Amino acid sequence: MDLKPKRFLILDDQLVLRKLISRQASFFSRFAVEIDEFSDPAEALRSIGEGGYHLVITDIGMPGMNGIDFIKNVARLGYQSALLIISGYDGKTLQTIADMSINLGIGCTRFLSKPYSADAFVSSLNSIFNEMERSEAPLIDDIAQLLAELGGESFRMEFAPVRSLSSHKLASFSLRALRLPDGRRLAFDRLLALLAGRRMASAALLEIVVERTARLLQHIRLSAGIDDCRVDIRIDEACLCADNVFDRCSIALQQYEVSPACLGFELADGLNRRSDAVCFENISKIKYLGFHLLADGFGQGSLTVSNLMRLPFDQVNVPLEALQWMKALLGEDPGAFRLLKSFGLAQTPVCATGLEDEEGIALAQAMGCGLGAGDAVSMIVPEDELPLEVAAVPEDSPALIGSPVEGAR
Repeated sequence: MDLKPKRFLILDDQLVLRKLISRQASFFSRFAVEIDEFSDPAEALRSIGEGGYHLVITDIGMPGMNGIDFIKNVARLGYQSALLIISGYDGKTLQTIADMSINLGIGCTRFLSKPYSADAFVSSLNSIFNEMERSEAPLIDDIAQLLAELGGESFRMEFAPVRSLSSHKLASFSLRALRLPDGRRLAFDRLLALLAGRRMASAALLEIVVERTARLLQHIRLSAGIDDCRVDIRIDEACLCADNVFDRCSIALQQYEVSPACLGFELADGLNRRSDAVCFENISKIKYLGFHLLADGFGQGSLTVSNLMRLPFDQVNVPLEALQWMKALLGEDPGAFRLLKSFGLAQTPVCATGLEDEEGIALAQAMGCGLGAGDAVSMIVPEDELPLEVAAVPEDSPALIGSPVEGAR
């Protein structure tokens, strides 16, 4: 448990509901929690103005200042931490209010429609703090020094197993973070974003990580006799802008006698007509060289409909938050991803990411996702434990998803 408590502010004009939310929040075991309750939005705003809150929880339908105006005033105060909206309005309306909040600068925003379960409340809190931890910028003063540290093999990788939601069979591993010797954990997507403004830094990082992954996959083959384990690594447009970066990745795999089919690249950045021509050349090379290409952050990243129709994706990753707003729009529809047929992705596996509890898994299955990743599916696996994780897979469990498989919709 974090020694420093997280401060919550709860605003609801109804005493019974306010006390219920406060009681539910007090049972949140991830952190020690300090809770301030308010029935008057003006008083709540004064307290927020003094600072220090990690989460604001608010109703929408209140006399005087309604929840929408309250959120607008919260944003005017410069509050940018996290917001949880709890209201009896329908999911579409709450999604619209949440979008407003995000556009006002409160990027970590969730909502719950009344009535809701205690598990749903805890799931929302976990989702909020998971996103906040992912979005924390790593404390790095010298990027050149960081790249030197990474090049010196002083880091350790951490992976999220991807499994079938029905059979729990292992499908692949997704690189999630790098752990430095001083204990700092750098989420890989945040690290790429940090390096994007420095010429060739993203490509250098990618080559370092791919070489390390190739060596790890060789070790798994030699120690466990498994040669079709797949690892997926996040890339961004800055990676795609580098000449010959994937040629060098291919050479690294050849050096360790690892098949290119054992490596996938997750792309969440959208490409458009203004993108460098090298980006499209590198997309072609990913496929030509035998790697897998995954669409990441479906519904949240900047990939466009045009990207989904034109780029040769082998898998689509959908964050839990995107599934939740899809449910608000469509209800629990097992054919939710039938639209992928329009993009030429009819047989493409769909993987739900960020699954933190059984409710998230149930939603992913109800919406038609065959694969899943997150703590409720499998905990994060450190690099040195990956061979044991792979070796524990039953013999009849496919370790590589490369063609139409279970979970394709």
